[in-house]
Amino acid sequence: MTDKQFGESNSELKVNKNMSPAEAARVALNQEIKAREFYEECARIMQDPGARKMFEFLAAEEKRHEELIRHELDTSFLQEM
Repeated sequence: MTDKQFGESNSELKVNKNMSPAEAARVALNQEIKAREFYEECARIMQDPGARKMFEFLAAEEKRHEELIRHELDTSFLQEM
């Protein structure tokens, strides 16, 4: 299967030296959200219980990452930068 069959685009995630830490964290947060949504959809459509469980685990991990990034964005640490 090709990447396009998996719904991936040709665009790459890019950062640059002019990006603030808060901007980079927002980009990271968006990627975590997209990954969580992908894993949730995989879990929803999987008929194999083992595969479903794996995707549910991965979705929960991405949710945890989202929460960590949101916490950092909400603290003065990233707001001051």
